[in-house]
Amino acid sequence: MRNFTSIRIKLASPLKILKWSYRKNENNKYIGLLKTSLGIDKETLLPCRSGIFCDQIFGPITNYECVCGKYKSLNYKNISCDVCGVEINDSRLRSHRMGCIKLLYPVAHFWYLKSFPNIINLLLEINEISKVIRKPKNFLNSTILKEKDIVYSFIYEFYDFKIKSINVSAIIYGILEDDFMDFSLQWELKQYRFQRNRGFDFFMSQPNFLPIKKDIPNFLLNSIPYFLTGSSLIYKELKILNLNSELCKTKGSLFLYNTLLYKNKKYINPIELKRLKKLQHLSVQRIRILENLIGSGSDPSWMILTLLPVIPPTLRALVQLEGGKFITSELNQLYQIIISRNIRLYYLIKLNSPWGMIKQSKRLLQEAVDSLIDNKKSNQTFLNSNNQPLKSLSDIIKGKYGRLRQDLLGKRVNFSGRSVIVVEPKLKLIECGLPYQLAVELFKFFIVTELNNARKHLKNPGLPIFYQENIFKFKKALIIPILNTLFKNYPIFINRAPTLHRLGVQAFKPILISGKAIKIHPLVCTAFNADFDGDQMAIHIPISLESKIECYTLMLSSKNLLSPSNKNPIITPSQDMILGFSYLTLDNIKNLDGANHYFINFEDALLAYYQNQLELHSSIWIKVNYKLIQNLKIIKIIKLKNNTYIEQYTNFQIHKLKTGKIIAQYLKTTIGRIILNYTINQSLLNL
Repeated sequence: MRNFTSIRIKLASPLKILKWSYRKNENNKYIGLLKTSLGIDKETLLPCRSGIFCDQIFGPITNYECVCGKYKSLNYKNISCDVCGVEINDSRLRSHRMGCIKLLYPVAHFWYLKSFPNIINLLLEINEISKVIRKPKNFLNSTILKEKDIVYSFIYEFYDFKIKSINVSAIIYGILEDDFMDFSLQWELKQYRFQRNRGFDFFMSQPNFLPIKKDIPNFLLNSIPYFLTGSSLIYKELKILNLNSELCKTKGSLFLYNTLLYKNKKYINPIELKRLKKLQHLSVQRIRILENLIGSGSDPSWMILTLLPVIPPTLRALVQLEGGKFITSELNQLYQIIISRNIRLYYLIKLNSPWGMIKQSKRLLQEAVDSLIDNKKSNQTFLNSNNQPLKSLSDIIKGKYGRLRQDLLGKRVNFSGRSVIVVEPKLKLIECGLPYQLAVELFKFFIVTELNNARKHLKNPGLPIFYQENIFKFKKALIIPILNTLFKNYPIFINRAPTLHRLGVQAFKPILISGKAIKIHPLVCTAFNADFDGDQMAIHIPISLESKIECYTLMLSSKNLLSPSNKNPIITPSQDMILGFSYLTLDNIKNLDGANHYFINFEDALLAYYQNQLELHSSIWIKVNYKLIQNLKIIKIIKLKNNTYIEQYTNFQIHKLKTGKIIAQYLKTTIGRIILNYTINQSLLNL
């Protein structure tokens, strides 16, 4: 298997599509083109020749066996049967061999026709806005003449008319009410592109034709060849498009727009200014598209399909149920519609049918291909028996349950698991609580390895311990120490889908807990965009040394304190934490249990609180060893019988001897403030 580090998706040329499907078999016959919309024969239940399940095109149904039964052995591998024409090979060929449909009429790809921005419109420069910048009365000619490469005529009026009446969709689908008006649009587009290729900077579009009510003679309509209209015309214009020349022209236009916007902005009225910004934006988009096409070596005419690839039949399987009924993928129905309409167009052209019928058949073929690509957004949505849109190729690829996110990005991975998350504020920022049952499943291989290694040191090791379910269920005392040892060497990745930015995957140090839910610190929820209403997260174990180093150096939650988008702190106290701090540190609440008691240290005060002798906001005096500020105003002095006295301040007291030597100092505080201070000190000591 070939290794690769990246993948690039680009347009497929007709030759590439032909190589995917069209090939020569052992009998010197070319196969690969689908010519009939039939699937299987109802009598024999075998695939029809040149149909959507043809075994000659896609490969045999049974391993190393042809349909007629003449060859039934691996010895005949890669040989084509001279009777039925089926290649003797593995049936897995049907999972990657493709076919194709030769379209009698070019069809525009729906993604590029209905995209935003419209790529075909940008490439052909058919916009709904005209490049007309008129000279204001107070415009100074000298301001723009200082710039190089600016033609003098641009000062007065910059012509680059876009044909507002041309609509690519109207040309491709042929939805105009009047045929004569349809031909006028085709003529306008051809004239416009001709003028652009000749180097003219402007093109005066023809006045709109009014609908003609009288009938047009058939000989006039039939005199215009069908291949000069519709998608074939768009295909021709894209084919002759010089990408390098168009890129230079567009960059020149963008230079002009930037000059007018940033150096002569005050001389342009607001309406023209708004239009200039729109033209600038369109030019940037066009430059980006042209550069991508040039960089990938793609031809813009490949956006118009002349060959339609057909995916392998395994990806659109046909399954027989009990009782003789069949269920099939909805893609097969869409492929059958395309083939049927393509055959219908062939006979209409062959019989020299009226132009109106041919044009209608072309439009139906275009709509059928649109539905295959994206059925929900196409002009004609095909429905199943439940009046639901048929699943198209776009529906299979996109979405949470699409091919990319469900099967490629979200596929099952070894050494991984998932569970519901709950909050645990007692954890450290870099810690997460991992349930025992989940930890055993993730680290089962390592646990068994450790147990086998431990038995090797015994005098009579006996048989090695392989997978035994009873060990993990009933001998937790044996498993838990091994897990705690493994946790020191193996951090874990936690991922929450959808992974919209790099903070969606972070590394933590696991802590073994009971229960079935993963516990995380509340401050990391913002980065994951997680809450605790049933959200699930996935856990992955890094195996290699490189991945472990990456965990500790880059991906620990303590290394991801800032947002990658704006560099603002992403780990900040939430509202409930701030309210908790505020409530915890309240004071001046009178008549509470245990008020005005004296305590030697924090632990003594907390012990009294946990024994319900104090309340959270009780004002108490705590002994401190550091020096207090003594230059404040003394409220009063209390003399004691043992020749000592107490200097009482607002929030502290100092007990002194008669000589002035300090015996003890007491600070006025509350249990809530002690809890906050004690927690912070312990956290700092454990760093």
